[in-house]
Amino acid sequence: MISIPKNESTIKFSKILYFFLFIFFVVLYAICDSNFYETDGMHLIPLHILALISGIIFESKRITKTWTTAAVIAIISFISTFCLGLYLYHISPNSKFDLTQILNLSILAWPIVFFILYVAFSLIFNKRRIAPQLTEGITLILSISMIYWVIDNGLIRFDNIILRTFIIIVILLSLFSFYNAFSKAYLSDTKKLILSIWSSIIMMFFAIDNLSGFFHNGNAVSTNELIQATYIAIQYFLLGISSIYMIQNFMMLIGFLPSWKIFFFIEYSDTIRELKNQHIDRYSDTQVSKSDSKFCILFVSTIFFLNYYFEIVPRSFIIWLIFVTFPFLLMTYHHFLKKKKQPYFLFLRRNSFKND
Repeated sequence: MISIPKNESTIKFSKILYFFLFIFFVVLYAICDSNFYETDGMHLIPLHILALISGIIFESKRITKTWTTAAVIAIISFISTFCLGLYLYHISPNSKFDLTQILNLSILAWPIVFFILYVAFSLIFNKRRIAPQLTEGITLILSISMIYWVIDNGLIRFDNIILRTFIIIVILLSLFSFYNAFSKAYLSDTKKLILSIWSSIIMMFFAIDNLSGFFHNGNAVSTNELIQATYIAIQYFLLGISSIYMIQNFMMLIGFLPSWKIFFFIEYSDTIRELKNQHIDRYSDTQVSKSDSKFCILFVSTIFFLNYYFEIVPRSFIIWLIFVTFPFLLMTYHHFLKKKKQPYFLFLRRNSFKND
């Protein structure tokens, strides 16, 4: 008889346990949702909320290489919400809710609690441990996207000193990223710091722009058009994917702003020095090939031009869609050309884990 090591058997048992818990909650939700739809004519959780949660769980799997984190947070958040509902039910003498209604309300409130707990978990436990890796290729595609955003907004037509200054900064930093993507110049710590901060600024900028665009979209369930519902669902799915990186880049930028520590110069200097090292360490020394840079510019610029000319989808949607789909396209491109894979989008495909 072949004996299974204790650690391996424990891992296998955990996977089976999480799988059955996942199935249990899916079945429970399906039953409650069916009953809720029959009585109220609407679903418990709208499609766009389900898409948002799916994006978070999907990205959690890519970050941690396991479903455990998202699954545990999902279960804890639901149990917490349900327990809160029971508590409010017991302390309210005039409550007319029964157990089924409390369960339905718990499912309605669960997505919000889940998202808050997941964000809190990321801030507390993954601030130092998860370091999204950046490369010249990532900064290149971010710069192209930023130029597209400026042109699509028509900012180049405004005669405003603030906007002109903003455009000049965008052009200069974009040219700097172009230079590094097409040259074999040594990536010094100063270059890494500039490129990393520039990448973080762009990602935060796009995250805010993408989030603000959601206020103009209706509920994906309320529309009768399948294409429109699918589009909105994909948009929320992309928001879920990018949420962890919004948090990470925010934390890597907010530290540069002056705080009460500025009165204690030594402490503030140590904080800035540590933050600079984080930016430098997360930027890869691997330099992309010129052919990959050319392919990136040609493909991404073509997509952005077509969307600008024909106005197919909003700019925030096409930008985030490019962020997610380009690594798979580049991988396919390398597969057919039988070339060595270049890490253009390591921040969406792989993460370096560092011990605290």
